[in-house]
Amino acid sequence: MNKARFEAFSDGVFAFAITLLILGISLPAIHLTSNHELSAALLRLWPNLIAYALSFAVIGIMWQNHNALFRRVERIDRATLFWNLLLLGGTVFIPFATSTLGSYPTMTAAALLYGLTLSWTATSYNLMLNHLVRTRAFHESVKDAAIAATVRAYRTGWVVYAVAALLAFVLPVLSVAAYIIIAIYYLVPRGLESDVA
Repeated sequence: MNKARFEAFSDGVFAFAITLLILGISLPAIHLTSNHELSAALLRLWPNLIAYALSFAVIGIMWQNHNALFRRVERIDRATLFWNLLLLGGTVFIPFATSTLGSYPTMTAAALLYGLTLSWTATSYNLMLNHLVRTRAFHESVKDAAIAATVRAYRTGWVVYAVAALLAFVLPVLSVAAYIIIAIYYLVPRGLESDVA
């Protein structure tokens, strides 16, 4: 399978998903008649803006990690394409989950939906990475230590996303805080994502 087409398609889906995030932020449909009413309506959007920033960071990190991972992959097979499509399917669902979380940040269902969506993407990432490791799809120059560090980082994210999703049943706001912590954790490149791998 042509690796350049695979990467270009994936980049396009990430770009589309990150662009859709802004559509989840809108003013009320009622006509605002004064600057005071407009200012108040804009200030009430703060949960949506936090959810937007969180998801922008999440999708941006996912795109960067995807790019770094496949820079070191030598070949793409049908199974890799399948796992990648599952990952991209979860990625394009993030804007809907983000809009729901921004509109209902203290509700269990919203925090759980967001967590399940990110758990879906983390599961897809892990299954795809396991396939790449098992089939030795990486360039020969890639060190085993870098691959092992990447596997650990991806598994950590998967476990923490699952735990954060379950926290929504107890305290949705704590669940959202956990999603923010995970995003901050992944801002630091690890394993194959670092430029020294």
